[in-house]
Amino acid sequence: MKPLLIIHGWSDEASSFVALAKAIEEASNRDVSSLFLGNYISLDDDVQMQDLVQGLARAWKKEGLPTAPKSIDVIIHSTGGLIVRDWMESVYTRHQLRPPINNLLMLAPANFGSPLAHKGRAIYGRVIKGFNANKRFQTGSHILDALEMGSDYSWDLAQRDRFAENPMHVTGVRTTVIVGNTGYSGISSLANELGSDGTVYAATANLNCAAIEISFPSGDKKPHVSSIKTSKGDTAFLVMDGFDHSSIAFKDPEHKDNEALLRFILKALEIKNTHDFKQWITECDSHTRSVMGQYDNARDAHKHGFQNTVFRVRDDHDFDVHDYVIEFYNDASKGSSDKLAEQFNKKAVVKVHAFKSNASFRSFMIDCSALYRILKNQAKILNISLSAMPDLNDSRNLVGYRSFDNDDIGELALAANKVQGFFQSNRTLFVDIRLCREHKNELFWIKNLDAID
Repeated sequence: MKPLLIIHGWSDEASSFVALAKAIEEASNRDVSSLFLGNYISLDDDVQMQDLVQGLARAWKKEGLPTAPKSIDVIIHSTGGLIVRDWMESVYTRHQLRPPINNLLMLAPANFGSPLAHKGRAIYGRVIKGFNANKRFQTGSHILDALEMGSDYSWDLAQRDRFAENPMHVTGVRTTVIVGNTGYSGISSLANELGSDGTVYAATANLNCAAIEISFPSGDKKPHVSSIKTSKGDTAFLVMDGFDHSSIAFKDPEHKDNEALLRFILKALEIKNTHDFKQWITECDSHTRSVMGQYDNARDAHKHGFQNTVFRVRDDHDFDVHDYVIEFYNDASKGSSDKLAEQFNKKAVVKVHAFKSNASFRSFMIDCSALYRILKNQAKILNISLSAMPDLNDSRNLVGYRSFDNDDIGELALAANKVQGFFQSNRTLFVDIRLCREHKNELFWIKNLDAID
């Protein structure tokens, strides 16, 4: 039986996973001597994600864990997913090596952000978790930056390990994501967000993601749009009803469905070949569809299907555009009478978060269950466009973007039957937008001396 390593998440510690380790030991043939718990410091403001990646590499070597491909199984919880992904890419695949992980089980991973990260500083970090830090009142600010919705770190990591053209990218690691769909109860419920388990969204936990590139060239009223690119490498994705971010890690001994949870955990760890993994993916998809089907049309929007839609806006000079608004509408000429725009913004867009360190990155949580109903009733085209500052149509601006007038840069038009390809439940979509940065003649001119008064 292969060794098994369990790695915790932000503000947690190895001792929290003793119960899970013992349950796995009792229910399988794994010997306790082959079970390892990883521990790291996450509540220190001096620690960066790269420090943890290097720390994992050092601790792995010091403990003498195996390094041959497919020689060890790993379970992570929450932030542990980012650490292991970054470690696999930077230590192994970047150097044309296969990582040693055989089956990787991610329990509620924060793969593409957590809504708690930007709350953590003021609410959980300072009031509750901060008192547990090795340095009092610290929350691990660099770690929280990486965990924030729409962070540049999660964008960059996805480009490196989910969309890279490196032929070694498909590592052979069989990855399973299991996440709950129920928020916290009691005082901790203030952290709950629609579509989350109290800490991560189902959409941001799923490692299966997609990307699209959109550019608005000068003088071209129609944007240039790439096809949607899906991420490389298969991931089994399983949503479990009734579990929150803590209980999905086997931390609630009284949970009524612990037996089912443990059964799924063991299945994810016992996959032996590609054929079994494909069957496991199908089983997880079927289970998730049955869970999501209970809530797609329900009044309880907390458990609807959501997409984490991350926009990054830059111009053709590679400058980040921080001041912009994404617009969703049917007919811009109708203005306030555009009913589709009104319903989309009121019912489908449930959360918009600009990354605090760089507002060119923004996360839009889209309620796909609500959106599909809106378009079914409306049966119209959904247009996506934007307006950005500085506005070159303003006579006071010498540089900027022609995006405020309705006929300036055009829009991405999605017919009703194409919307589900762009907006999919339980997924992160990275939208990379390029604008044309223009200059007025007054910015710089040269004249003959005779022409100057």
